[in-house]
Order: sequence, then C-alpha cells, then structure tokens
Amino acid sequence: MQLKYRNLFKQIALGILGLIGASIIILLTSRYGAGMTPDSAAYISAARNLADGHGFLTYNGLHLVVQPPLYPIMLAAIKKIILIDPQISAGYVNAVLFGLIIYLSGLLLLRYLNSFALIFLGTVSILISNALVQASFMVLSELLFIFLILLFLYYLEKYQTKQDFVSLFLFSTSAALACLTRYTGIIMILTGIICILLWTKNNNKEKFWHSLIFMLITLSPITIWIIRNYFISGTLVGLRAASSYTLFENFSFFYNTVLPWYLPLNSTGIYFIFIFIIVSTWILFGIAPVKISNREAIKLIGPCLLFILFYTGIIVVSSTTTAYDKISDRLLSPIYIPAIFILFFIFDKILSWLIKFFHIKLVAVLFMVGIVLLLRYPFTNTIHIIEAYKELSGWGFNSDSWRKNETIEYLNQHKLLGKSYTLYSNEPEAVYLLTNLKTKCSPAKKFYNSPQLFNVPPNQREDWLNGENVCLIWFDNSSRTYLFTIDELRKNMLMTEVAHLKDGAIYTFTVK
Repeated sequence: MQLKYRNLFKQIALGILGLIGASIIILLTSRYGAGMTPDSAAYISAARNLADGHGFLTYNGLHLVVQPPLYPIMLAAIKKIILIDPQISAGYVNAVLFGLIIYLSGLLLLRYLNSFALIFLGTVSILISNALVQASFMVLSELLFIFLILLFLYYLEKYQTKQDFVSLFLFSTSAALACLTRYTGIIMILTGIICILLWTKNNNKEKFWHSLIFMLITLSPITIWIIRNYFISGTLVGLRAASSYTLFENFSFFYNTVLPWYLPLNSTGIYFIFIFIIVSTWILFGIAPVKISNREAIKLIGPCLLFILFYTGIIVVSSTTTAYDKISDRLLSPIYIPAIFILFFIFDKILSWLIKFFHIKLVAVLFMVGIVLLLRYPFTNTIHIIEAYKELSGWGFNSDSWRKNETIEYLNQHKLLGKSYTLYSNEPEAVYLLTNLKTKCSPAKKFYNSPQLFNVPPNQREDWLNGENVCLIWFDNSSRTYLFTIDELRKNMLMTEVAHLKDGAIYTFTVK
C-alpha cells in the first residue's frame, strides 16, 4: 500500500510539472497569439477548408501536399466541434500537448530510473527546454509529432514486456499517426521493426507476424496519402529541389544546434562532453557492480538511440539532397527527449555507483546539485526565448511588426481588391493570415533555399502571365531573395503603382 501511494505521489508531482508547462504556454500564446510561419498558413488554411467541407486546400487554392494531413485534421476537428478557428485554437492545442509531453516524459523516466530526484530533474529539463518551448509558441506540427514519438516509446516498452497484441497495436498506431504528422516519421517504422526482431522474447514465427502487422498498420495510412498526392500533383510529397547546403555544413548545423541545448557552445562545453563520455563509459561498462543489464539497455538505450540515429541521419542526408529549412531547433527538436532519457539513464547509473563506492548520501546530494547547475544554462536560454517572444509580442507573421504593417492595414481597409483582382505577393502567407485574402506567391526565379532555377512544367505554371486583373502586393521587409525583384519584374511587365506605403507597395501589371 505504501508503494502504491508513493507511486501516486510521484505521478502527481510529474502532473504538476505538466500543468506548469501548459499554463506558461497558455498564458503567453493567449496574450500574443501563437507564432506563424509559411507552414502555419498551410496548416491553418487546410484546417479551415477541411472543416468547411472543401477538402485539403491551402491559402493559395492548391492542395495540401508538401505537409502530411494529421495536424490540420486535428485543428479542423476542433473548429467543427467547438467552433474555434484554427488560428486561435492552435495556441491552446500547443499548451495541452506541451503539458502532456512533460507528463508522459516523466512517466517514461519513472519506468527507467531508480532515483526519483533524477526523474524529477529529468522532467524539469524537458519543461525548461528552449527547443520545446520555441516549438510550443508556433503553429506547427512539431509538438504533435513529439507527443506521438513518446506514445510510440511508451507502448513499445509495454510491448517488449508483455508481447501482447494491444501494446503492438498501440505503438504501431502511434508510429502510423507520426508518419501522418511529419514525413520524417517514416524512420519510426524502421525503428519499430528492429525492436520487434531483436529485442523481444517472441519466437521467430511470432516476430514475423508481429512485424507484418506492424508494417501493415504503419504503412497503410501514409501510403494512401502519398498515392493521393501523386494523383493530385504528380509528386509524392510535393515539388522538391536540390539543397544549397553540403553534408559538412549540415553536420556543422547539427552540432551548433544540439550542443547549446545542454552546454555553452565553446571549449568548456566540448571538454565537459569529452570527460563525461569517458567517465560514464568507464562506470557503466568497466565496473562490475553497475554494468547495464540487457533488459535495461532494451528498455531505454536501444529504441531511443535507434530513433536518434535514424532521425538525425534522415534530417542531415535529406537536407543535403533536398532544399528546405536550414537544420535548426525546430527540425531537431524530436530528438531532444530521447536524448534526455539516455542522458539521465546514465546519470542514474553513475549515481548508483557513487552511493555504492562512497557509502555516503552526501555524495548523492552533491551529484544532484551538479545536475541542477548544468540545468542552469538551458534554463537561461529558455528565459531569453520567452523574453524575446514577449518583446516582439509574438513571432513570425503574428508579431507586432507584422500586425502593425502599413501595407497589411491598407489591405484590411481595401478588401475589395480580393474580389476585383487575382492577388499575388512576395509574402502571400502574411496576406492570408492577417487579412484573410486568398493570395498566391509572386513569380520565383529559383526554388526556396536552393541554387536550382525554378523551371515548372507548362501545365503547372500559374496564369499570372495573362496579366488580366492581377494585383501584386509587395513587402519591403521580405527575405525571399529567390523571388523576382520589382526591378526584374518591370523588365517583362507594365506595372502601375496603386499605392505606395511605408513598408511596401501595391501594383497592377500587364505583360509587355
């Protein structure tokens, strides 16, 4: 009975940390609104259209292809059931997901570690993670993806213990939903198959059938979606171009992103990592009393390490071959929690060795103090992130500078432009999110983040060359250098300035 109450107390403590995290996100996003990017515009517009019965159409009238469908489906369901617009509900969804991520991470640590002090500190490290807090401020699919990764690890551990069909179905479903949230979730299928084949006690026949069931559940939904993409767009996951980054550059981006999650990006951080690896390896594998058992390695290090390696590999390789966002906190945030699991698993073993070797509880206290001091650096970074978010009154297209943009204000006062003209802009997502006017992207000379010239087949080109009833909304603060500039457009267009504003201009144009 005492053990039962102790476990209940621990779960309550972890739940409180989850509530704190959710409350922080609700407090900030309800005041300033969740940050928005071009991807956010695609998710929000697809969710609105889906809820209104128009299918997966985005703000520019094109089908959702570049992104998988689960995140907009969730936002659409909220709009349909409780009539809250996705642009508003996204912040609350983020808060709930962030709280659940913290709590579920704590439950997983509770299974893996002996010391509740380390379990608590490990959960706190997730609460104060600048990578996760940044993701929580944005209308993006990262938090949903991370939550599904944790469900995958949670039910995978249950399956490894019980080998029952219910656990198999639940961790398979988690992987399937992750694939429908981000295309990189496909690596979870490979992780799951390896775990079934190598790290379960089933006989070979059972492993075969369980692997087959797992693949059927995980591959079916994403395969259907990709086939749909092909029939709609002629591509599997959208039009892609060659990357502008080399493999070496992407490894450098990876290092410069991950190290600051835990330590300063300087020689002190590098030396600490080097010493930690040597000491932890010696304690874990060189000293008999605390050698890792096979069961412990299977429960944590195996699945988490596989996921980290596969996910990092697919991000580094794909960003070398394909043009998309530069490797950053956002792209790598899914590996943060599995890395924390492994890190605190090692801490737990080191602590066990220290207690056995010195026979003094004071050593454990000093060890905990050391971990608290290590957490000071990521905590400081997270505080800076929150301060920056408050200072800008939101992020991306939802920041104060965009909301008070003079060109945006002009468009809100002249909504008839959207009825009289086909609208184009060098920031079409900003126009859609802040004015609700359907807008297409202005002509591009290169692909996004790529040296490759934009050469779309004639049957896929926009009809802007017809030049009839076309209006161009131009923002001076745009960073999209891959689009044709105004001067370049003037060489082929007869442009008439309708309005000249402090931060932009509006033109109508015809082909020369």
